[in-house]
Amino acid sequence: MVRLLSLREPFVSGRIVDRPNRFVIRVRFTDDVARAHLADPGALEGIVEPGMEILCRHAPAPDRTTDYDALAVRVEDMYVSLRASLANELFARAIEAAALPKFANYRIDRREPALPDHGRTDFLLVSDSSDPCYVEVKSCTHVDGEEAKFPDRQTERGRRHLRSLESLVENGHRAALVFVVQRPDATRVRPYRSVDPEFATLLARVERAGVTVTACTTAFEPPIYRLDRPTVPVVPAEDG
Repeated sequence: MVRLLSLREPFVSGRIVDRPNRFVIRVRFTDDVARAHLADPGALEGIVEPGMEILCRHAPAPDRTTDYDALAVRVEDMYVSLRASLANELFARAIEAAALPKFANYRIDRREPALPDHGRTDFLLVSDSSDPCYVEVKSCTHVDGEEAKFPDRQTERGRRHLRSLESLVENGHRAALVFVVQRPDATRVRPYRSVDPEFATLLARVERAGVTVTACTTAFEPPIYRLDRPTVPVVPAEDG
């Protein structure tokens, strides 16, 4: 597996007590219970559950209502990342390492580039031998069996991003959607139709329009994040 990045800050282990809201977890560290910021607002069913082991980073600050950042939860014999925004950095490191076959010979030109019509996307990739490619990255952590599913909560923002990618290819640009599965136990990705049927329908539509839809898996082996599978298939959503 390709090493992508390593945590430099020390982290501590605790047990989840509860989740008062989408962005806060209460964690027991030895005899004390503290609040940790959760950067992934997804449903996180089967991941953020009372009693599960969690890794956190101590990050107190005068303007914060939490003293810790939630990093990852241990699920059976692996850690599942709780940092949705980290998917962008993992993707960027994989591009820099030339580790993603779907983007061979590409390099990062810009992060959060403005789109030709309006809005922004996550990356603009360029190549000496291929057309530039706009890329939207989505973090995925929900896995059922060996199948990762996205989203685990309805996402109007995600649907808007799909429409932007579709508009790009309709106007002659190359565009791609990349699911970064932040756990190593998935062998494929499927849109979670029962959670967000419109997203599933849109995903099929934009792929037919010419948007590249692909996925990869990563593994967190504290303190190191690695690329696990550089390519996993994204399958149709008929029964998802």
